[in-house]
Amino acid sequence: MKLNKTIALAVVMLLAVTSLFGCQSKPVLAATVGDQEVTVTQLKSSYTNSLSYASAYGYDTSTDEGIEGFRNYLLDNLISSAMKVYQAKQAGLTLTDEEMTAAKETAQTNYDDTVQNFVDQATSAGATNVEAYAKTLFTKALVQNKTTVKKLKAQMLDDAINQTLVSKHKDALLEGVALTDDELLSKYTEELASQKALFDATPSQYFTYDTYAQYGYNAPPVYVPDGFFRVRQILVADEETALLVKQKLDAGEDFEALLTEYNTDPGMQGDTYADGYLVGEGASFVESFLTAALALTENGQVSNPVQSDYGWHIIKRVSTEPAHEIAYEDVKAAFDTYEQAMYQSQYYSDIVSAWIADETLVTRYPDNYASVGKS
Repeated sequence: MKLNKTIALAVVMLLAVTSLFGCQSKPVLAATVGDQEVTVTQLKSSYTNSLSYASAYGYDTSTDEGIEGFRNYLLDNLISSAMKVYQAKQAGLTLTDEEMTAAKETAQTNYDDTVQNFVDQATSAGATNVEAYAKTLFTKALVQNKTTVKKLKAQMLDDAINQTLVSKHKDALLEGVALTDDELLSKYTEELASQKALFDATPSQYFTYDTYAQYGYNAPPVYVPDGFFRVRQILVADEETALLVKQKLDAGEDFEALLTEYNTDPGMQGDTYADGYLVGEGASFVESFLTAALALTENGQVSNPVQSDYGWHIIKRVSTEPAHEIAYEDVKAAFDTYEQAMYQSQYYSDIVSAWIADETLVTRYPDNYASVGKS
């Protein structure tokens, strides 16, 4: 699920970028979607800039079959984006003054970012006069793509307006679309069973799952497998302070009192991790911290100071975490937010798929883009 969203985001970004430099007077078309056009230039740019993702989707671009498959996948995404714009306009939506102002601000930001990109290129190239060289690079790109600053800004504004219309149309289509309380509870039950099977078989998957959940790529963990434990730490900036703290601990001073006095880790200062960080094989901590933590085999044990990029860590194992289910009530807010988002996303995706299935709206021109991806 994570990869799907990554590619989807990448394609949206590419649409914004590739449309900037595809303003030729007579563009060669890869497809049309109603009155919207997808150009071969857009497809070429999308292919080039997304090539590093190909293997993650099972496309071997060292073969003709893989090249064709990945190219068609990207074209489908471009067609989908164009279809969303077409349908939003067909719905007769318009922008409010506030929305138009926001679109203009977005367009200006995108233009500024584009200019900054050339400044960054000039800086990386070690140019003596960065501003002059950046302007040369920018001008060259404009000339190569047969456009001007004025046309570029106009295209960016058009793109920003279209994306605002698409978002507004999507909100209208999804109004009132939601899972019921009973359906959400059923989703929790299904998720719990799935996580139990996965985490009991491979406990380290818990941490992968938890990391993905933080970015909205899957539901939050609702089950903790056996074998984990919790640690608290005192993080300090330098070795001298770390050795002093360890010396005081060895002399019998209280860990929590010293944590209050010396610690610089904000995670140890609030309620969220009052019970400690959950640790086990596969946990997403820096290597030196995780290695030292996993070496603590009994509750109450304290590590020697270990260094990482964050500073010096003194780690205490505070408790063993038994395998347990996380009650629905305890994760309801995050769980419901994720499931509602997934339900609405699929609902909208089905609508877009139905639009695209209408052969009267979509026309592809394979002869025009047959060479894309092939040198």
